[in-house]
Order: sequence, then structure tokens, then C-alpha cells
Amino acid sequence: MENERERVRAERSDKKVRINSSFTKPIHEKLDRLAMACGVTKTRLAAYLVELCLQNENIINFVQDQHQRTSRLRIIPSKIDGDIKFIFAEKRDKRQSNL
Repeated sequence: MENERERVRAERSDKKVRINSSFTKPIHEKLDRLAMACGVTKTRLAAYLVELCLQNENIINFVQDQHQRTSRLRIIPSKIDGDIKFIFAEKRDKRQSNL
């Protein structure tokens, strides 16, 4: 009977997920100094920088180009209603496309 009276909490649409990052000492120092200069915490600044990178088509393509040998999938960033959406595509073998 008690279970019927309990409320089911709705999950927030803006719920955050924790991701722990490890930085080299020089990168940590740069992040620390920039955060201090901006008057924000290092965590908030790191999250902002990641969001900024994931909204930039050039950075997304650059990162994929740097790691292209490790995956047969590629993301095609597409701007829809002012937001970047990710479309997965399978990379083709260059030898097969010449046939």
C-alpha cells in the first residue's frame, strides 16, 4: 500500500553528468590561471570549453582527422536550428571507391 502513495520523480531535462578529467601539470596551470582571470571555477571553465568545442564544426572535424585511423565511423556535424547535431556515417575504404 505504501508504494502506491510514493511519488515518481520526473528526471530533469537539463540533468548534468559528471566526467572526471586528468590534465597535465602545464595544462592544469593554464586552466587555473584562465579560470582565475575570468572569475569562474576551473570545473565550470573546463565544461564551458568542452561545450564550445562541441559546437564548432572545425574543431570536431580537426579532432576526427587527428584520430581517423582508429575508427571506421565519422561524425558529420550539421547545424540545425542554430545547434550542432551529430550524424554518424561509416567511412568508406578509399580503395573501394576507385573501383
